[in-house]
Amino acid sequence: MPENLLAKITGSLLILIGIVLVSNPELISNKPIPDDTFRAVERRVWWGLFISAGVLLLFHHQLQPWLFTFVAASTAITFGLLVARLIGIALDGSVPKQWLWVVVEGVILVALIWWYTKVRP
Repeated sequence: MPENLLAKITGSLLILIGIVLVSNPELISNKPIPDDTFRAVERRVWWGLFISAGVLLLFHHQLQPWLFTFVAASTAITFGLLVARLIGIALDGSVPKQWLWVVVEGVILVALIWWYTKVRP
């Protein structure tokens, strides 16, 4: 089995696991759902790291040059957390502070994508 195919299959599985855990974090965590909407969304956001790892494995298949890999990892992490936050807002409700984080993460993501295109070999 080619190395890239294994990475793509693993990445796809991690994205699927991440989306399932973001949608229903109670599958693994037995903590009670917070009454505060902001905290209810935040409990979902960290499961977005599975989405991030999956996106990185799906689209980035090299380690060197290191700067390119660093930018790709940063972009994937920001994207995964942003997707998880948006799913959390859709499921738990909206508060202005969450939308502020969406804007901040969106600006960072645009800057990282621009940087990614500039350092691409």
